[in-house]
Amino acid sequence: MMTNQMPIYQHILYASDFGTHTRPVFHNAVALAKSTGARITMLHVVEPMGSTGQTVVGAYLPDMNMKQHEQEVLKEVLATLHKRLAKYCAEVPGSCDAESEIVEALEVASGLPSEEILRVAQAREADLIVLGTRTHAQMGLGAIGSTARKVLHNSPIPVLIVPNH
Repeated sequence: MMTNQMPIYQHILYASDFGTHTRPVFHNAVALAKSTGARITMLHVVEPMGSTGQTVVGAYLPDMNMKQHEQEVLKEVLATLHKRLAKYCAEVPGSCDAESEIVEALEVASGLPSEEILRVAQAREADLIVLGTRTHAQMGLGAIGSTARKVLHNSPIPVLIVPNH
């Protein structure tokens, strides 16, 4: 049975790729959160270095502890998330007076982006995923990025894909 009621979102997962034009994507997540009273988890996924990359790094830097380096990178990415959120809140009037008003958590994960986005959405009990995508001009305007496509096809919850040209 279909109703005329708009969905009420309680928890939105916003997945950022740190691209150059991600502000409109986050702006959509914030607007939805404000209109429905939802909370946002911001997520950035760092793809782990492949075995070839690890071999090359190991050959040139044999004493490097890869696990420790990965943890340091994740901490730096988390700091970047905090800075980007603070900058957004300062530059967009009325968006968020304080980080804790709308954004509940900032997370950084390591793995395949589409899998991690879906994993975090489930763990956080998100009822909407918001992410951006760049269209590929050579493939036509209908083509979306592989991460967005995989999330869209495998998500049990609604996905809002915002173009970030």
